[in-house]
Amino acid sequence: MRSLPFVLAVLLWPAVASAQTPLTFTKDIAPIIWSRCASCHRPGEIGPFSLLTYEDVRRHAAQIAAVTARRIMPPWKPVAGKGTFQNERRLGDRELSLLQRWIAEGAAEGGAADRSQAPPLWNDGWQLGPPDLVVRMPEEYTVAADGSDVFRTFVLPIPVDRPRYVRAIEFHPGNARVVHHANLGVDRTRSSRQLDARDAEPGYDGSMERDARYPEGQLLGWTPGQAPHPAPDGTQWRLEPGSDLVVQLHLQPTGKRERVGVIVGFYFTDTPPQRTPAGLRLGSQTIDIPPDAGEYVVTDRYALPVDVEVVAVQPHAHNLARRMEAEAQLPDGTTRWLIAIDDWDFRWQDVYRYATPLTLPKGTVLSMRYAYDNSAANPRNPHRPPARVVWGQNTSDEMGDLWLQVIPRAAADEALLTADFRRKASADDLAAYTGLLRRDPGNPLRHDAVAALYLDAGRLDEAIAEFRESLRLNRESAPTQYNLGFALSARGRRDEAIAAFQEALRIDPDYAQAHNNLGALLQLGGQADAALEHFRRATILRPDNVEAHANLGQLLSNRGRLPEAAAQFAAVLALNPDHVQALGGLAWIRATAADASLRDPASAITLAVRADAAARHQDVTAIDALAAAYAAAGRYDQAVRVARQGLALALASDKTEVAAQFRLRVDMYQSGQALYLPQP
Repeated sequence: MRSLPFVLAVLLWPAVASAQTPLTFTKDIAPIIWSRCASCHRPGEIGPFSLLTYEDVRRHAAQIAAVTARRIMPPWKPVAGKGTFQNERRLGDRELSLLQRWIAEGAAEGGAADRSQAPPLWNDGWQLGPPDLVVRMPEEYTVAADGSDVFRTFVLPIPVDRPRYVRAIEFHPGNARVVHHANLGVDRTRSSRQLDARDAEPGYDGSMERDARYPEGQLLGWTPGQAPHPAPDGTQWRLEPGSDLVVQLHLQPTGKRERVGVIVGFYFTDTPPQRTPAGLRLGSQTIDIPPDAGEYVVTDRYALPVDVEVVAVQPHAHNLARRMEAEAQLPDGTTRWLIAIDDWDFRWQDVYRYATPLTLPKGTVLSMRYAYDNSAANPRNPHRPPARVVWGQNTSDEMGDLWLQVIPRAAADEALLTADFRRKASADDLAAYTGLLRRDPGNPLRHDAVAALYLDAGRLDEAIAEFRESLRLNRESAPTQYNLGFALSARGRRDEAIAAFQEALRIDPDYAQAHNNLGALLQLGGQADAALEHFRRATILRPDNVEAHANLGQLLSNRGRLPEAAAQFAAVLALNPDHVQALGGLAWIRATAADASLRDPASAITLAVRADAAARHQDVTAIDALAAAYAAAGRYDQAVRVARQGLALALASDKTEVAAQFRLRVDMYQSGQALYLPQP
């Protein structure tokens, strides 16, 4: 009798198991597949086969059972509990159990009456829904069957006729088999378009032009496995009319000819941004991994100078990386995980957005660590036998970056954070590119890159030396001649700078920036007629060149050609409504012109007030224009007050000639006289 409960318990187990209702695809499994798998496994996406229907899933049931049991699929790399992110693709324990049990039971389909939800609508491949605007490469590009990696940049015009605020973009590579990664920038200057036009094939070789820039603080780019995300609330970015989307693709030959045609969807909002994010990059650009090294580690850290919210992180490395982790150590000694990945896979990278932004105080130290395996035991090592691997952009090279998208808690801290981090980034970049130059001293592009970094750091003599060495290797480079001229002019070596700009124009007569800068130096040297022609040429070649229009307007104004000058200043303000020189220049004409058709004191005051505010009351020409505008309107007390402010600023800046002019202005306005310029 004492053994009876045990016997009964044993006999009850088969009864409980047989009471479970068999699972069906229609009722139990389809919702899991559609939410976790089908975003990639459907026609046109990165998955090698579709999983939209019962037949699709049944056909691959054994494979699905194996890869989900090993947590290989769905591909979600961050370690659970070390950062909580939006839209996690990992299977929950219950979902995994149901999927495994359904397959073990024979993968029954079920009837239509059992359907628990309708199949999703995939919006013709757009994960964020139908875009407001779709742009695409005007012509597909063909990647050769073999050879080395290709870096090519493509220009996609964006047809908008007014400023728009972008809340999201969705990038489709067109052929994910050959695209290693993509960098995206926006070019308002048309300089990228000109480079494209000079190349017979679609796009042009090399990296993005300096005029193609990332919208401030946005993580715009694409890597395999990356899903599209809207910008964080309040951080949408402004897109100006006439802009081009510039897409730099890193392309890998596959053994057969492949065609690539990028398509990008834009999603707009009418709400302007309320906050400005910043992009911070931790990483190592001096990676040098010897063959057979099984545990090569790189680290980096950065102390936050202000309070921030961390919105998203984006790790990036290549094939040898095996693990990565990132933490934030707060001033009170506590540590918070940013992210950790203990099975790095180059094929699956993403921008990971936190479910709730992480608030980190000033003084928090951000740190990251990557571990690499360059041994034969690493199944993802592309080198057989293992070879030395250094930092670089090619797939055969290695990288180790962690991008963080952060938002300063106080708007006033944005400039401080940007300036502080720029110092770190410049030092890191210089270390990286000087290392590349040491390994490849005969490459003029390496000298150009190092020279540009020296120039950004204000190390002008070193920049000049590197530009000259680049020209020794390749004298017929117009951009290098131009950059040398820029560095020489910044150093005060005007005659040498003029010669360099002239060389740039000999090589490329349509180099608009060289025309503009040469005109500026010629004007300083008293050659106003020659300067005028170069400014005009720059504005014709680049109608959107703000500085060329401003320089032309100022020179015309100085020479008394006021209607033409006013037209140039108006062209500047159409491109940049806050341009101090154009606001002040047009205000001066409206306040002081003897021609009644040009004179408009009320408009002059409005323009000059804007100029003074944009210059934060530190520009003597804007202050002079404001005083003259008040005098033109008969408001002499205000004119005297403003002119005295200009006098004080000129004295504080040791500008004795300007101070003398302001003394004359004060006397004139005190006597009730407005300033009128004579007809030329």
